[in-house]
Amino acid sequence: MDLRMNDKKVFHVYVIGLKPEFAKTKAAKSQNPNFLAGPNKRCYYVGYTSDTPEIRYEKHITGYVNKKGHRIFSPKVYNYGYKKNGLRPRQYKKYNPIATKDDAEKIEIELAEKLRKKGHCVYQA
Repeated sequence: MDLRMNDKKVFHVYVIGLKPEFAKTKAAKSQNPNFLAGPNKRCYYVGYTSDTPEIRYEKHITGYVNKKGHRIFSPKVYNYGYKKNGLRPRQYKKYNPIATKDDAEKIEIELAEKLRKKGHCVYQA
């Protein structure tokens, strides 16, 4: 189900909480070379989608494969994401909905950088 604004596809950015073990992975270290674990430091996955954040989260967590046999999930979220209540709407709600794919891509990058600047470990594909 696509949400549409004036009959056009809309996009959403979303943030999913990842378990602290994610920070020890090669992928986490390459995107967050200066990350230091601490009591208020979290791990997040940031992405954008033409689905709702809830539908996209469900696809990541369940390991969704489309009709053509393509994996439509991130192994990072599948392996390290919280299986229940993994979405972090406080981190992304104010940005949604987004009118264009280009804007969604830019906001995804800005949001990931903003969370990194706060000292969090962020993965973004």
